[in-house]
Amino acid sequence: MRKELIKVLLEMGWIKKALKGTSFLEESERIEMLEKIFNKCVEDGLLYKAKMILEMLPDSKKKEGLERICQRCIGMGLIDEAERLANLLHKELTVEELEKMLIKCIEEGWIPKVRRIVELLPEPKRVELLEKILTQQEWVEKIVRKSVEEAWVSELKEIAELLPMDKKKVWLEKILLTTEWLEKALAKCFEGDFIPKIRKVAELLPEPNRTEGLEKILIRCIEEGWILQAKQTAQLLPEPNRTKGLEMILEKCIEEGWIHKAKEIAEMFLEPERTNKLGKILEKCVKEGWIYEAEDIAKLLQRELTLEELENILKGCIESGWIDEAEEVTKLMGRKLTAEELEKILIRCVEGGWIYKAKKIIAYFLEAKRVEELEKVLIKCAENGWIFEVKRIVDVLPESKKIEGLKRL
Repeated sequence: MRKELIKVLLEMGWIKKALKGTSFLEESERIEMLEKIFNKCVEDGLLYKAKMILEMLPDSKKKEGLERICQRCIGMGLIDEAERLANLLHKELTVEELEKMLIKCIEEGWIPKVRRIVELLPEPKRVELLEKILTQQEWVEKIVRKSVEEAWVSELKEIAELLPMDKKKVWLEKILLTTEWLEKALAKCFEGDFIPKIRKVAELLPEPNRTEGLEKILIRCIEEGWILQAKQTAQLLPEPNRTKGLEMILEKCIEEGWIHKAKEIAEMFLEPERTNKLGKILEKCVKEGWIYEAEDIAKLLQRELTLEELENILKGCIESGWIDEAEEVTKLMGRKLTAEELEKILIRCVEGGWIYKAKKIIAYFLEAKRVEELEKVLIKCAENGWIFEVKRIVDVLPESKKIEGLKRL
């Protein structure tokens, strides 16, 4: 009855309970059931439990048991464990066994294990099997895809290093080029943290495929705004592709207003191109009214901002409603903001709902009693819900305009 119960537990996969049940059996029955549990563990690939149960069996059963576990490891492609068990059995893994594990590892996409098995093969068989891999399109695609996804690119190169020189280049070219891997990798793996992995594969390609691959990666990085990855990729290109790539990155940075990044790229050029690139960055800063960035670039160019540049920067500051920056510009110009300029900035601040910037200008106009400029923004201040500012403006209005202003509110 107990044996039948153990068999049921075993069929249900409850190894631990089945094992516990053997403690209530007579010795001969216990050994019989332990063998059944052992066989079940080996069949299901539960090799750790199988080895644990093997320790409970008589010594006469242990060698046969180790051989069964070893064969199961071979079938599962577990090269390290199979090699360890083979050593315990004082034998070497055969070429046939290694080939069986190699095919299993390729099917599963375990590239580091593929390399480990290839290392153990004698050279003639090693070359034969690697060339056989190239005839199986499905295997080739699996190897490359997993190499990209799992960052096992170095494994591809290490496998190639195991081949004779005349076979090495052929293997790398075929394994990478026959799969059109780059397009597939770009479609599946183009995420920021995947770029280095894809790039490592591209570096293994022969020319002109290497350069073409890196350029595709570069363009995608630029389109996505991954500037660091784009810069690292461009530096791997040969001239004149490298310079062209850096120019594309610089244009993207300038277009997006990434001045700090643009500055770093410009510094990678030699003179006189460096000065020309910095000049383009400065033009962008001047156009947008970025005074602090413009000053930094001017320092790199070892000159002061011209009056014309300062006037254009001021125009940009006024249009954007940047009071602090506008004051900095006029300070460099040796003057203060005019009432007209302040009025334009105030209107922009009120329209944008920037109360803290607006407060500074409203306070100036209140102190100067410039009622006309304050009247122009009264309604908008009310619409923004700036009750305190509305009250301050209304308080300085003449009595007649005060009533009129309150009616408009």
